[in-house]
Amino acid sequence: MIIKIIRWGLRLHSFFHLFEFFSALYEEAYITASIAFTAAVIEILASIYLPKEHIHLKGLISDVHEDCDDDK
Repeated sequence: MIIKIIRWGLRLHSFFHLFEFFSALYEEAYITASIAFTAAVIEILASIYLPKEHIHLKGLISDVHEDCDDDK
């Protein structure tokens, strides 16, 4: 359930970046527009392609896999 909420939150947030992108184009702020567009694309793709993952938190770098049996 929480993963679905996070995914929809990412999608909603990416639409704000798209709005920011068009606003920056209107203001002729092309560097800001490219940053906003890149952020929107990354968030949309992340919200779609995030796997059903199992995460072991290990400091700064986490071990992510679909099943603990994958560690064998």
